[in-house]
This record gives sequence, C-alpha cells and structure tokens, in this order.
Amino acid sequence: MPLINTHEVIDRHSRPQVEQKVMLRTFFVNDGSYTDPYAISSVHVFKRPQNLSPSTVLDSSGLVASGQTNQAVMVFGVSADGVVATDPSFYESNYTGKVAPFLDGSEIRCSGVSGIYRLGSGEYACVLDGFAGSSLSGVDQNGGPIMNTASFAIRYIDVWTVKMAYGSSWNTYINGFELFDDTFFTLTQPLLLRSKNTLTNKQVILGSITDLKVTTEVTVENGDISDSVKNIFKDSIIREPRITIVKHNEDSSLASRVVLVKESPDMLITSNDTLIYSLDTNTMFNGIQDSVGSRHGTYSVQVSYNMLSEKIVSPLMYFIIK
Repeated sequence: MPLINTHEVIDRHSRPQVEQKVMLRTFFVNDGSYTDPYAISSVHVFKRPQNLSPSTVLDSSGLVASGQTNQAVMVFGVSADGVVATDPSFYESNYTGKVAPFLDGSEIRCSGVSGIYRLGSGEYACVLDGFAGSSLSGVDQNGGPIMNTASFAIRYIDVWTVKMAYGSSWNTYINGFELFDDTFFTLTQPLLLRSKNTLTNKQVILGSITDLKVTTEVTVENGDISDSVKNIFKDSIIREPRITIVKHNEDSSLASRVVLVKESPDMLITSNDTLIYSLDTNTMFNGIQDSVGSRHGTYSVQVSYNMLSEKIVSPLMYFIIK
C-alpha cells in the first residue's frame, strides 16, 4: 500500500473498505504538465446520493455554498493558526493553504494545514480514517469542528476549492469515490489467480522524461467461482509494486548487465492495475556513466508486486533508448 507520513493508506480506486484509511488523491494538470496550484482552500466530502449535480452543493459563483458546509461528512482545510507567508503583500482575507513558491523564487510552504498533503508536483491528497466520530475532524467556515462521518458503504464526492494562479479566482473541482463493505468474502477453495504484464513503451528518446507503463491482466482461473467474486478482481488488487531497470550491453569490454534502478517503490497504480514509473533519462545515469557505455541501446524492465498471498515477478520486458 502507498504511504503518507509512514502510514499505510489505500487509494480511492482500490475498492477501499469503510474502516480503512482512504487516500483521496488528486492530480492538477496545466498545459499538459502536473502543476502545483497557487492555493488550496479546502476539500469537502459529501454523500453522492444527496448530491447528484454540482448545483446541489455550489452557489451561483461556483463555490461550495455556505449553507452546505454543515451537510459535508468531512472537511479538510487549514487550521486556525495556519501560517502561509511572512510577506504582507501575499496576505489576503480568509487566506488558506498557499502551496506555490513566491514570485521572487523563495519557497515558504504553509504550516498548520489540517490533512491536505503535497505528495509531489501537482499531486495532493487528503485521507479519510474510516470511523465516524474518530479523532479525525475538519472545520466549517466558522471554525467549528466537523467530525468525519463518511462511514457508510455508498458513493461520495470530494470537492476541492483551489486557486490555480496568483490573483486568479477560486474554483471548485469535483471528483468521486466509493466505499465498500463487500470486500470480505469466503471461499471453499483457494483462489487461482494468473497475471500477465505488458510494457507498452517500446522506444524512449534520450533526454526525455517518460512514463513507463506496465499493464496488468488478472484472470481468475477457478471455473466455479461466481462472477460477483471475479468482478472484485477487475479493480486494483496489486500491492507494493517494485520496478528494476537494467541496461544490456553487447560490448565485451563492458558489463553485460548494468542495474540502473533496483526494486524502486516509486510507482503509481491506476484503477485497472496499470503500473507507472517516471523515467528521467537525464538523471538515471548519474554516478555510473562509465559502466553503461553508450546510453543508447537495449534496456529491460522487470516489475514485482504482491497479489493476495503471492509475490509476482514479471518476465523481462524490453525497450530501446534512441
């Protein structure tokens, strides 16, 4: 499972159970690049059955209506003592959650943030802890506490209130997720699972930063297992993925295999079990240039991951750096 501050969390796409710590991850993209917004004000979580359209929670300006805040089952935001800047020119009324660098290039991140985490460039998350009335709580617009009550196996929406650039208006972005209570089931025989991995990248250009994508096809081989159980395995079931990348040399004066990345856990998992690793061909050779030889040539990828009680190790999958 992924970690936030050393704590295991489960992604919103991985059929999370009500009582698990659920990571509501969101990626912000601008002009084709992952981009940090200038400010994040809050994240409201509402029950979806009560909010079938944005107009039910937003006011005429497109922001969360003040009368709807107390209808939220959880609110993540900045605590009352949140410090966002030392330069008064960056202050503004009700200012919450500055995450972008200053215009002069210095970087002062917000402190006192209540449950909104920056995981990487343009990548943010908040975490539901799964128990109603637990220690996890947010605040309403008047500073009053809102206890987490997302404790039912239903569909929800998470509404992010964000300012993308300095001086721009606040906007809302709405995502969805579902909590489950049917992830526990019993069987009268061991599950027979088979997985097949495929590297979709065949060529990578030297000097590029490329997402290596490894798809996963999972098959339940038990013939008499019901479709309802098989359907559970259509969602993400991969845990703790790792990736190894090796350069293969034909020059007899060089090592035939040079390990560039060894069992790195820095991978993303999509809802359909596709594994993604960001390959930076500008930095991957740092410190080992002499043993690699020409940076152009043949490379292999091998992934490993846990699937139920099994540790799966894929065959070598090859790509070329041109």
